[in-house]
Amino acid sequence: MRAPFLFPPLLLPLVLAACAPATSPARTLPDTVAALPFPADTSHLRVVVIGDQGTGTDVQWRVAAAMQGVCVRDGCDLGIALGDNFYPAGPKSLNSTLFHDRFEVPYGPLKVPFLVVPGNHDESWLAGGDGADSRGADVEVAYSRVNPQWVMPARQYRVPVGQLAEFFAVDTSPLAAYLPPRQADERAGGGWEVAQRAWLTGVLARSSATWKLVLGHHPLFSNSVHGDAGHYDGLGLSFQRGDGVRQLYDLACGHASMLLSGHDHALEVFSPQPECPATWTLVSGAVGNPSSPGGGKRPAAFEAYQQPGFMMLDLTPQALGVQVYVLNAAGEATLAHTQVLTAPVQP
Repeated sequence: MRAPFLFPPLLLPLVLAACAPATSPARTLPDTVAALPFPADTSHLRVVVIGDQGTGTDVQWRVAAAMQGVCVRDGCDLGIALGDNFYPAGPKSLNSTLFHDRFEVPYGPLKVPFLVVPGNHDESWLAGGDGADSRGADVEVAYSRVNPQWVMPARQYRVPVGQLAEFFAVDTSPLAAYLPPRQADERAGGGWEVAQRAWLTGVLARSSATWKLVLGHHPLFSNSVHGDAGHYDGLGLSFQRGDGVRQLYDLACGHASMLLSGHDHALEVFSPQPECPATWTLVSGAVGNPSSPGGGKRPAAFEAYQQPGFMMLDLTPQALGVQVYVLNAAGEATLAHTQVLTAPVQP
């Protein structure tokens, strides 16, 4: 059963304020591009995908070691970190030891850049995980300027890899916050939310990459605790249940090859659904605390609950392979599922 999110009485005025019509002026987000040192004619890309990793527990270290074993054996070119990079809340300054202890130590040995998006715990305000203060994401953006392995030049950005692939990172936390976002511009229907939708629409339309992948912390579909966007946690207010997440991802459905997310601490693979045709969706959030149970009824190509693990993507011009790894009792990565998507024929 999903536990409802309860508001302390002192927070009620904030909730009421968030329900008021948005009055933020129109704005435009910059088209931030992270240019990674890949050759323009890249024809093969191996990507390790993690999420909800930043617990600092033995589970995080064991999964990191298993990932390193797979990368040494098969090769890794790139990493993706799908948010909740730190628990219970993100660093408040660049001087925080969390960056060293929970990113550099476990993932530095992989020696690949990680495309990072913020999660609701990274953007905590009054309570860990409330997702209501984007200043946490700003600190993580600043960290990208001092550690090139952490790629997060803005809260939303894109990364082209030749003609093979393009990655589009978005910040979903203000669109599914448990409390009204601290920044009025980011409350439901505000200027920032509208601008991020406009940015994603434009960059997807202009991309000529074979594979287009959208990265965000919150899932569009999930059979686990939080559920589908627009219905998160059975909550009643629009900004809590993720209406804004659903509206953002709707823009990618049919245009992106894949949506990747975390938030639920599970491993899930969904083929294109009636609500989002032609786009696969993945949930990879079982790195730091694989605690989320299943229970949802949406048909899935693969599901694993309460098992630590991660995913790998294998991209070529002809196919996009998805490999799901879970850890066995010895802490070794065991291949649990393989899925292969065939690239559409280009006109």
